[in-house]
Amino acid sequence: MKKIELKHSRQRIRISWQNFSVVIITILAILLGCSHTEKVLVPPKFELKVYNKIGVIEFSTNAENDVRQYVTQNFIQNVQSAQPGTRILELGSQEQVLGALRRNELDFKAIKRIGEKYRVDAVIFGHLQVSEIKPKVKILTAPKAVHAKAYIEASLSTRLLETDSGATLWTNATTGKTSVANVNVIKKGLFNIGISDPKEKYGKLVPELVYLNTMDFRARYEYRKVK
Repeated sequence: MKKIELKHSRQRIRISWQNFSVVIITILAILLGCSHTEKVLVPPKFELKVYNKIGVIEFSTNAENDVRQYVTQNFIQNVQSAQPGTRILELGSQEQVLGALRRNELDFKAIKRIGEKYRVDAVIFGHLQVSEIKPKVKILTAPKAVHAKAYIEASLSTRLLETDSGATLWTNATTGKTSVANVNVIKKGLFNIGISDPKEKYGKLVPELVYLNTMDFRARYEYRKVK
């Protein structure tokens, strides 16, 4: 009788573990079935529409003067593309704005005066810093066959300030590098670039820098697990 009972007890334990395994598998299947991946729209990190009107001072640069308007217009286009309906007032260059305000620098008082004079809630300005053209020399079999590729590095830093308080609300900086032209070695190791149009020189680099710089203003899609 004892052997029969022992055998019967082991059989019951085995059946019990089988039932438990089935329950666990069923629960896991339900949990996995309840969660799935969806494409979710994530709002911008920074909302500009909370401001009735935003003033933009023409960006400064150490490059040619023609580039100032080029990078400023690129920035405005990207902002309004990212958040349509954003009201932007172009204020002119920093020199023009400071001259109209009779100020020497863009300090706290100047920012407040901008808000009062132009009736803007915030002001954006930035600076494009461009490096010297850096040729990458490639020497072939003969001196006359020496060629080089010209590279330009640049950084774009931007700020958004509240005119009422003068506080910095947002800032960003982006860097990039691009090849601009083939360069030939002329007499005594000098390089001839042969580019006079600044837009041709920086055309590829500026839009990429501005696009990256304005990423915080864009809504974006992400894949997330949802239940």
